[in-house]
Amino acid sequence: MKKFYTLFFVILISFANGQTAITLNNSNMPGANDTLRYTNVQPASVGNYTQTGANFNWDFSNVVSTTSARRDYKSALNTPYAFYFLSLGEYGEKIADTLVGGTGTITITNYYNFYKKQTTPVNAFVADGVGMSISGLPVASYYSDKDELYLFPMTYPKYDSTTFKFSTLTTTLLPVKYTKAGYRVTKVDGWGTVKTPFGTDNCLRLVTTQYSIDTISLNLPIPGLPPIKFGTPNYQRSYQWISLTSKIPYMEVTGNLVNNNFTVTQIRYKGYNTKSPPPPPPNLVGLDAIHDISAIEAYPSPVHDKMWLNGTSALPSKIEFFDLNGRLVSTQNIEQMGQLSYVETASLGQGLYVAKIQTGAKELIFKFIKE
Repeated sequence: MKKFYTLFFVILISFANGQTAITLNNSNMPGANDTLRYTNVQPASVGNYTQTGANFNWDFSNVVSTTSARRDYKSALNTPYAFYFLSLGEYGEKIADTLVGGTGTITITNYYNFYKKQTTPVNAFVADGVGMSISGLPVASYYSDKDELYLFPMTYPKYDSTTFKFSTLTTTLLPVKYTKAGYRVTKVDGWGTVKTPFGTDNCLRLVTTQYSIDTISLNLPIPGLPPIKFGTPNYQRSYQWISLTSKIPYMEVTGNLVNNNFTVTQIRYKGYNTKSPPPPPPNLVGLDAIHDISAIEAYPSPVHDKMWLNGTSALPSKIEFFDLNGRLVSTQNIEQMGQLSYVETASLGQGLYVAKIQTGAKELIFKFIKE
């Protein structure tokens, strides 16, 4: 009875203020072709992020913004791992171009996390698996017990607890197996408005905590020797403020949980600081303005998944892509294929970009179109 009167009082106050809590569903999660920008924050500038409640106003508008980046989601059918993730409701997010470079016996490239909007056996947005290319061979690993990141409908108040288990594929190329197993607790403990340097929106506030044991199994090429295993606890917590239109958290504080002590590792908000001017753009000129026009040739134009680079001297390992407002969109590795150099451009959205390559004291800058 006491819980009934408490809930009734919350509802009564909400109507009196003309506000009600939003409800989130799978349609509010990221999907194919979503490009979602975010800005990182200096942790010391945030203040108290643990306060919460009904019809609460969280004001993070004065945080100190640092670097910006973006999260790109593709239909799984448009990734290198379409064969493994055939569902139309499956989405891939590229996490890294290269995890292990070519200095050893193997390379690990094109690392993707895959997510799925599902309605059965439960209505949820789940982590479904991972795709990676091991020495050029695309392989996939799956959750045998999917990780339900969000269960729907998501309302206030709500408490969920789910389990998960994930294992990487063991191949002759990669004799190391990674396994993660545990459970996730999610509490929707508040609702109201959240304000950041990007803007203000209605939101739900939730706290999700992952409790898992991460195990590395090493298969040594010694007959009769069982795998060598190393297991460690991995407890992570995330405070999230999610709106109907943000798709990723409008504001997010993440970190590690050790002996009930929370240590922040990242704070970020969706979008960019609208009150500050964007960083000055690079010299937005074409190839004809480069001091030595023969220094580099980039083709084809427009580009699709790869941009090929032909330089008269050795090229560095990195190339930077900017939008026409001068914002750094992406930094990519310059890869080698025999005597040819190329850079992956599949993660870029359609539009006009500026590329910058630093070679010693000279900056090679040119525009290109991505289709």
